[in-house]
Amino acid sequence: MAELFTLDPWEIKIPERVLAARLGFKGLGKIPEGFQRHFERALEIAIKVARPSALYETVAVEVDGENLVAGPLVLKGKLASQHLYGSSKVTVIAATLGEDFDREVERLHKNGDELSSFFLDGIGSEMVEYFVRALDMRLRNIYGQGSARISPGYGDLPLSLNCDILDFLKTSRIGLRCDPSTYIMIPRKSITAFIGWK
Repeated sequence: MAELFTLDPWEIKIPERVLAARLGFKGLGKIPEGFQRHFERALEIAIKVARPSALYETVAVEVDGENLVAGPLVLKGKLASQHLYGSSKVTVIAATLGEDFDREVERLHKNGDELSSFFLDGIGSEMVEYFVRALDMRLRNIYGQGSARISPGYGDLPLSLNCDILDFLKTSRIGLRCDPSTYIMIPRKSITAFIGWK
């Protein structure tokens, strides 16, 4: 059964230069003074509404012709082969900030507060990434050196794997689901990933 990993949002440390780049201030290394108040407000909202939670399970991986099979998941293509070939096991991950985050981004947008909505949306994208990095680090402390973390939708790893991953991990318990017509995850601030271990 998949294990649960959570963090309080304030525990997720994102470098300001990363947030600045995400919010359109690439190369500056920080949020410009004129936007600082708006940024701080959006960050406060993010910490208040985010519910970072992830489910993960480590399974044996086998080679089946040109494909890798991790539990019930079939991983096709060069990206999976390049990063996961030779692994004896793979950790399957699904993480989300929760639906309240999406609702708040939409509420700000509908209220005409476009700047706060834009900032909150950008902060959320980095928050879920750095949340998964925290889980990644925890797993590496357990298993040692592993592969690069790869996700559906990158390279030739099909986005359709999102739905398969969520089914496998039974992510309804953390409020994470997949649109079977688009393979997009709901809530939007969500990530699926694989890490291979020798």
